Amino acid sequence: MTKLFSKFATNSSRGSGLGLYISKSIVEAHGGKIWAENNSDGKGATLTLDMPVSQKVE
Repeated sequence: MTKLFSKFATNSSRGSGLGLYISKSIVEAHGGKIWAENNSDGKGATLTLDMPVSQKVE
């Protein structure tokens, strides 16, 4: 879990391990946050994305 958003972090033989790394970079560039938590039933994880609401500037 600690390396989940790291570059090239993967347990798969398919894929480069860049998806969540790139996602985190994009989210943070827009002032947001992204994190993951293991599900309480032990099956999988939940990823949460928190983005700020932009206010229209006139």
